[in-house]
Amino acid sequence: MSIELPVPLTVRNAAWKAACGDAEVARIEDCLDPRFPLEELCRRAAQTTRERFCGGGPRWRMLLYAPLYLSSHCLNHCLYCGFRAPQAIRRKHLSVAEAVRQVEILMGRSFRHILLVAGDFPRLTTTAYFAQVLREMTARGVKAAIEIAPQSTESYAALAAAGACGLTLFQETYDKERYAHYHPQGTKASYDWRLAAPQRAAEAGIRRLGLGFLLGLADPREDLLAMARHAAYLEDRFPGCTLGFSLPRIRQAPAGFVAPYTVDDDLLLRMYSALRLAFPGAMLVLSTREHPELRNRLAKTCITQMSAGSSTSPGGYGADEVPGSCGQQFPVCDRRLPAEMADWLRGEGFDVSWLSA
Repeated sequence: MSIELPVPLTVRNAAWKAACGDAEVARIEDCLDPRFPLEELCRRAAQTTRERFCGGGPRWRMLLYAPLYLSSHCLNHCLYCGFRAPQAIRRKHLSVAEAVRQVEILMGRSFRHILLVAGDFPRLTTTAYFAQVLREMTARGVKAAIEIAPQSTESYAALAAAGACGLTLFQETYDKERYAHYHPQGTKASYDWRLAAPQRAAEAGIRRLGLGFLLGLADPREDLLAMARHAAYLEDRFPGCTLGFSLPRIRQAPAGFVAPYTVDDDLLLRMYSALRLAFPGAMLVLSTREHPELRNRLAKTCITQMSAGSSTSPGGYGADEVPGSCGQQFPVCDRRLPAEMADWLRGEGFDVSWLSA
């Protein structure tokens, strides 16, 4: 699968070309070959992670974080998403004061790294709104990353100035035809605007760039190779930035949507391990979408950042909030409390961190 950045960016940055990422792609292709034994691949991935993240010790530093959903309002019609505009759910948008209260609850659970997540609803989810929430978090000693709709370079600069330390933005699929099918209405229908967003964020001063795609929408191997090319371009263009990767699987979707591709546990292990060998210094991120047994195995293989005790609905960390009452983006499979997750990690020899470097 070939991908191209929008014309204005290719004119400005001649580095984007067909050869970009050839070494990384070749390494991933080797790892995806079923003749490459999975256990050996996992062993190499674990060895590489130890070498890059803990100087060769038995385990490495694991960053624990929590997602904070600010709004379930969304104008997009993404076929697979629980927040899609046609869904008949009770919507909720947190005020800044409500968001701060959620932050304080998470701080009480030890978190100092929080990912802000919101649907795409420009009337409510403005740059000024996000910047105010970020400033409140920064004042409390919390580092915040953002997983929101693609922004302009100017908006990203304002969010970086307010304290945003990282960007997470999944392309969903790099297959342009399938992307158009899954995103029939809304601002998210613009494939090119979304694809170029990590570059705009880097140009605006955001130093961590998190890429990913939603497994199940298209051929996962082709999407992985396309993402590798995208990442190699960003790594070459912005050497001061840190890359991160997530590989979320569709766990539940609106009625009538059936993912055309299935990704089993072994393939997910193979894909994450391939990313570690192709991008040794990247942060590999794993959410509570996955069941505890698989998360434990992936943690020991190559993951360096995990969520814990997550809620995927706005206001979901309040004691009186019923999980999912304001809509869930996806169901949580690993329900271990943050302290339980931290205790398990320490028992396995990990150095647990609550704050990103």
